[in-house]
Amino acid sequence: MNIYQLEAFITLAQVLNYTKASQILHTTQPNLSKMIVNLEQEIGVQLLMRNKRDVHLTPAGRSYYEDVRNMLAMHDKALIRAKHTEEGVEGIIDVGFLGTALPDYLPRIINRFRVAHPNIALNLVDYTFSTLIDALKEEKIDVALTLDRELDNISKLEKKFIFSDCMCLVVHKDHPMAELESVHMNQLEEESFVMMDPKVSMLDFEMVSGMCQKHNFFPHVVTESNTLQNVMIMVECKVGVTILAKHMQQYASRYLRFVPIVGFENFFKIICAWRRGKNPSVGKLIEVINKCLTD
Repeated sequence: MNIYQLEAFITLAQVLNYTKASQILHTTQPNLSKMIVNLEQEIGVQLLMRNKRDVHLTPAGRSYYEDVRNMLAMHDKALIRAKHTEEGVEGIIDVGFLGTALPDYLPRIINRFRVAHPNIALNLVDYTFSTLIDALKEEKIDVALTLDRELDNISKLEKKFIFSDCMCLVVHKDHPMAELESVHMNQLEEESFVMMDPKVSMLDFEMVSGMCQKHNFFPHVVTESNTLQNVMIMVECKVGVTILAKHMQQYASRYLRFVPIVGFENFFKIICAWRRGKNPSVGKLIEVINKCLTD
């Protein structure tokens, strides 16, 4: 058994197609098939069911897939750390963040940290909210720059407030509410909504639907999109309206208007979260964040 065999199995388990997997791995289909058979023989477990039409994982294969995927992720992390050690790096901080929410703060924090601590490496990964919370729970990251939600059930967690933002109704510039200074949620009951697909981001979907339900109505959803950018495009196409935090305005076209919603002025809160005592280098990053916030 070797790393390439395991990577081959992971790839095949993800696409469940020998032709696609062999193309991704830059190998032949017979060679891929031979590697999988050899792997099954070595561990004494059938990982995949095959027939002329499809391929799927056995229950043992699904279990093995999850464990091997985590093991390879740890292996990749170990290689990075070994390389950094050889280069004289004194510490590594794995940082997960919500990229769309931090275009102003993150570069300032990172640039200042690198000047102050050139021998501490920052491994930065942009996540969706759900995957970011999972990474924090599973200790795949040391620090999360994320929404202050769903964190209470994570033990030994420290939090540092970074900024808050108001929620806005987002409409096309021709919409009757486009020129209003503010709106109330009860004015939106009859509107058609463009929402994030809950299968992609349950948080975004529940955030908007929860705001509506708080005012005794359910949003009339006419379409769901897989990214916030696509949500704004649908609003620009006059498919419906949506609700977003005000900072998303910097990604919007000139045809969209962001109208503040009364009662949700500080609803969207971004915090820095980390576990106590896990990584001694994290304290230095928190010191830099504090300085950036007070300057």
